[in-house]
Formats: sequence, C-alpha cells, structure tokens
Amino acid sequence: MSIIFELCPGTAAGKRLVALAEDHARDFATRAAQHDREGSFPFENIAAMQRSGLMAACVPTELGGLGVESVHDYVIAINRLGRGDGSTALAANMHNFRTWFMARAWQLARATGDAMQAEKTAQMLRQISAGEVIICAIASEPGTDLLHPFVEATRVNGGWLLNGRKSFCTLSAAATLLGVICRFSNAKGELRLALASVPHTSAGVEITHNWDALGMRASGSHDVVFTHCFVTDTALVDSGPWGAFTDRFLAANGVAMLGLTAAFLGIAEAARDSAVALVTTRRKAPGNRLLAERPLVQQTIAEIEIELAAARATLERTTMTADTLYQQASASSPTLETLHQLMKDIQCTKWFVTRAAISIVDKAMTASGGAGYLNQHPLARWYRDVRAGPFMQPFAPHDAFEYIGKVTLGLDPAPGV
Repeated sequence: MSIIFELCPGTAAGKRLVALAEDHARDFATRAAQHDREGSFPFENIAAMQRSGLMAACVPTELGGLGVESVHDYVIAINRLGRGDGSTALAANMHNFRTWFMARAWQLARATGDAMQAEKTAQMLRQISAGEVIICAIASEPGTDLLHPFVEATRVNGGWLLNGRKSFCTLSAAATLLGVICRFSNAKGELRLALASVPHTSAGVEITHNWDALGMRASGSHDVVFTHCFVTDTALVDSGPWGAFTDRFLAANGVAMLGLTAAFLGIAEAARDSAVALVTTRRKAPGNRLLAERPLVQQTIAEIEIELAAARATLERTTMTADTLYQQASASSPTLETLHQLMKDIQCTKWFVTRAAISIVDKAMTASGGAGYLNQHPLARWYRDVRAGPFMQPFAPHDAFEYIGKVTLGLDPAPGV
C-alpha cells in the first residue's frame, strides 16, 4: 500500500480541476525549456487551458465553469501547473484568482438580493466560460506599494482618463481585459483606490513587451503604459480610501498569493523528483556505485524531504483555514480584522514555502553535480524560476515582516504607520 504525501483535492470539482492541471503540466513541460530560452510567451498553453475549461475553473457550473469554490483545491491545481512550467502557472493564477473572487461576489450579490450586480457579474463569468475573456490583474508599480498606486484616473465627460505605468503585469501578452488598480479623486477631493476594467484594445494602452528577467522568462510580465486611456463610468469601481486596506484587497490578494506560493512549491517538487531519479540511476567510477548509495547524497535527499513535508503541511493548513473562513461567511464578507488575521497567516506561509522551495531546488542541484548547472537541464531553469517567489506581491520580504509583526502585535498594519 502506497501512501500519498502530495497535496490532494477534497471536492469533486477540485479533483476534476487537478486532473486537468496534471494533464496540462505534462504537456507544458515539453516546451517549457524552449520558451525559457526564447523569453517567449506560451500562447498555446493559455489556449489549451481555455479549451479544457481550466481558465473557467472557479466559474459556477450554472454559468458554464467547473464550479470550484475551494481555495484549497484551486491552489493545488496551480501547484500541479507549477511542476510543468512555472511561468504558465503564474499566468494562469493571475486570471483564475480573479474569477474566484468574481464568483464569490456573484454569490454574495444573489444572497443579498442585489439582482443588478449579480447579473452584471454573471455576464462576465459567462464570457470567461465561453473563452471570450482572459483577465490580467495588474497592480505593481515602480517606486510604490500596492495600496498607494500612482496610476491615476482623472474625471472627464462620460468617464475617466487613465494615465501611468504598471510593471510585472503577468499574462499581459495574452489578456483581453486588464484589471488595473489605480487612484482617483472623488467629488470631495479625497484620494480613492479603484479597479478599472480596460479592454486590451483600448486606445492609449501599450503593452511594452519588455519582460527580460532572470527567471519566469515565459510569464509575459511586461510593463503596461496607459496614456489618456478612456475608461467608462461603469468600468471603474471605487475600492476604498487610497492607502487603506479593504476587505476586497485582502480577500482577492490572499487567494492570489496562495496560488503563487503553490506554483513555487510545484517547482520544488519537480526538482525533488528530478534529483531522486538522477541519484538512483547514475553511477560513478571507480567504485561504480549508485550516487544514492553515498551517505552525503542520502543526507541531501533527506533534507529535501524534510523541507518538502513542512512546506506542504504549511500550505495545506492555510488553504484549509481559508476554506473554513469563507464557508462560515457564505452570505457575507468576513470582517476586516478577520481578513488581516488570515492574510498574516498567508504571509507566514508564503515566506516559509517560497524559501523552502529555493532551498529544495538548490539541494537538488547539489545532488545533480554539474549536470544540473547546464542550461539543457531543467534544474537550471527551476533554479532561476524559484528565486522569484519571495518577491511576489503582496508583500516583498521586508514589507511582509512588518505586516506580520504589526498584525500580531495588534498595531495598524497600514504601510508607513
């Protein structure tokens, strides 16, 4: 009897999704090296996930999707994609976490009797299920944090003009709709946060195609520049005071971060499997013993197993906690205080898992000897890709420590406070 230690889905919808993700991962792995070398975006991967329904994973079944509600199961699917191609896993996550949030918003609108909002959200979810919409959620900017964007919407007749520059816009190469975090001034002159939904074909949108990074080279994380880009009134949603945490910010970004973290764990799992396969098949002169028979190789593999077990356990605990929270708040949004507590735990999980992933891949390369250092070996790509984990927003390492400490100590977690 074999025991399964990898993270496994718990719902029927989640099992279907993870099976799809595993099939895709095997396919994506066959061309991940080429896209990495070229720095090219794998459009064919996104198209394949649209055809299979993976890009509508969290859309309710009655609206044409797979109906995955569990954060835990959704995150495991991203984990499986990470084993095949980390860049594609990041790209898929940046679309699918938005659909999870939209599906929950649709359910809350129905529960509260807001028929107009429910139908508006349902229409978008149907378009996603039909393969008509790919959403790129873009928030990062150079020189500021996510709560204080400088990209600005200025009031004009009939709507707004959007101006500014966004960076690290993963999936922007293939997106049809850009979800832009920006700021605007209301009638009282107060700065507010907003989410602007901008079709990629809008005048004044420039996807710069400038992504050239150490790793995640096929993620299409280009800068996007907005120059007098018109946004209709209905396409800009007030999200709260500029610089302040909101339930929308914490809920959406929490799920996004869990997916990203799982992708890096997937890379580590692939590296572990590669190392085990290598040391159990390769022999070395003069004794012609298997590498696996050497005590120091055994220690290295043991250390990998220990870190992997701890990382899996940490991620599973946090995703199951998130599921419990959202199930308990099925007809309302959790309180801001509760969401801060959850985000604190998510940040702890992100810190631990992404660093464990780096350590695992590093040890796998050590076990491989010189073979893993060659660019023709997938370990070279995994070694570069996994380094991106700690920089995922929110939050970068220093900001994460500050946030975790403040929430734990009962202090205002707003940046700079």
